[in-house]
Amino acid sequence: MKTLLRKIKWNKGKTENGQEYDYTRLYIEVPVYEHQEKEFGVDVVELEFGKSEQHSELINLRGKLPCLVEVEFSPVKKGNNTVNLVTKLQVLQNEKQKTAQS
Repeated sequence: MKTLLRKIKWNKGKTENGQEYDYTRLYIEVPVYEHQEKEFGVDVVELEFGKSEQHSELINLRGKLPCLVEVEFSPVKKGNNTVNLVTKLQVLQNEKQKTAQS
């Protein structure tokens, strides 16, 4: 799906109870279901991209978000939760490039 990539977040560490965490997450725009009675517009969905060190694959996008991307993801189980795992990500155009072309 083509959408706007809004945010990239990564972290690694331990919680107070000793549980380890290590992630890179992406936040993309998705449309709100058009038949909702009490909301409309766009919202963001959180996607799992990988471990925290994988943010280095995306560091070149710092200062260039939001940008247009082609993204595919699949729901997977992570413990007792279901998360959306990125299976494909391609940057198509960042907003600064778009503005410069206009």
